[in-house]
Amino acid sequence: MKLFISVIAATLLAACSAKSSDEEQVRALIDSVEAAAEKRDASDVLEHVADDYVDSSGLDKRELQNFLRGYFLSHPKLELLVNIESLEFPVDGLAQAVVSVTAVELGDPGMERLKVEFRRAGGEWRVARADRVAR
Repeated sequence: MKLFISVIAATLLAACSAKSSDEEQVRALIDSVEAAAEKRDASDVLEHVADDYVDSSGLDKRELQNFLRGYFLSHPKLELLVNIESLEFPVDGLAQAVVSVTAVELGDPGMERLKVEFRRAGGEWRVARADRVAR
């Protein structure tokens, strides 16, 4: 019986550490995307985006790149406040988060809530989808 409990405990701890590691990796990815966006570097942001990215606005990775370039050109200084409202791992290799992003500006700070899907491929997490969420 003690052996059985030890095996179950070890399995649960291994599962928890894998989830924790995945959570740490996804949170680090979000931090990296935020830092790249604040540097206004579209190519650095896109390094964290899956090649098959698509969203409900119809943007794919190439169109996202064009959008980011235009946005960064029109915003010469960018400071973001990012809050991870929820982060879940429904199945291995898939993470879903609700993230609020606020652009800190003197006149009118803009805030967006996004439902973001992350996928792990080849040991790396990438943004696979990001859709606006109604407030």
